Amino acid sequence: MKTNVGVCAVLALFIVISTACLSLAVDTRAIDRVRAKNVLSNEDFQTIDLFIKEALDELVDTEDFTQIATLRSKIVTRQSEQAQYAEQYTKFLRKYVAEAVSRSEEIEESQKRHRVRVNLAILVSKLENPRLIDTALVLLDDSDRSVQYWAVRTLANRRLIEKVEAASSNSSVVDKIASKFSVMAETAAPEVIRLIADFTSAAKGDQADELLLKIADVRISRYSSWTATGSLNDIKVLKLLCAKLQARQGKTVEFGRRFAQLYSYVMQKYVMALKDRSLLDEQQRQELASVLVEIESKCIGKLTGFEQAVIKRAVELDDDNVLLMEHGRLLGNETKRGEIPTKLTFDYGAADDGGNLAQPRELPPPPKVSK
Repeated sequence: MKTNVGVCAVLALFIVISTACLSLAVDTRAIDRVRAKNVLSNEDFQTIDLFIKEALDELVDTEDFTQIATLRSKIVTRQSEQAQYAEQYTKFLRKYVAEAVSRSEEIEESQKRHRVRVNLAILVSKLENPRLIDTALVLLDDSDRSVQYWAVRTLANRRLIEKVEAASSNSSVVDKIASKFSVMAETAAPEVIRLIADFTSAAKGDQADELLLKIADVRISRYSSWTATGSLNDIKVLKLLCAKLQARQGKTVEFGRRFAQLYSYVMQKYVMALKDRSLLDEQQRQELASVLVEIESKCIGKLTGFEQAVIKRAVELDDDNVLLMEHGRLLGNETKRGEIPTKLTFDYGAADDGGNLAQPRELPPPPKVSK
């Protein structure tokens, strides 16, 4: 008898807990009925309002993050292209997502605040809605790097940028994003720089071009100071510069200088690492090698008119002499201009003597580590 009482108590407790958990779950039946309609009423608008408000409230207030991805999915997948529904859904998304972001700032427990704001940033990214750009810009200023990363992913999304540019000939929104990214690029991690580079390939206009040049300058500077990490991300930057050079439009000289100097620094650093294995670990050397081989395969032939695999073979054989000869032939050295700058008619900027540099700048030696 005691056993039965105990079992009953446990079952009762389970039912209470289960009911409590179910009460926290956002009900999608009403919103799905509205979403299936061709014409909506004011009552349907209220259903949309209530669904989004409850979903965002739950996201901010939850103590159980195990189902948070499901909750995000419910919000994202309830979007629709039906005109009436889409207008109202976007209207309430904009309102309640902004409110949720504001409320999340007031969460006192730091770990919960971090998780809520990251999930809000992920949600905004997944929604790909141009009317949430203002909220994404707010999240971009967050000191939390994870929140910031997802905000960058939102604003660098090609589909989002295309929606913005298709909706209006006014480029002020895209220019505002480019301006924010330009500031970020100076201190951003390599994986964030890669995302920002993606933005420059999606956006149009001078601001996007200037941002790509800024990104290249940042990477060149980091190589020069021996603070460059995440070299694999430079494949994206170099390919974008190469594409600009192929198009032969606009700032050919500026794009050419950055492409050649960045590729030169990658090659010079790799050669140094071959000569002195203590400079870099194996993974770092492999990353540099991957950049050299991938760019030779995808870009060098397009710029010179001749496909080649000289650099690839030299990397496979650890042949630093061949790499240096190819560096001089393609990019230039103290005795002659390189094939790429000659064909594309660019130099490497002003020299100390007042002339123009005909070869890439030499990579400074690595800083001495005090023992």
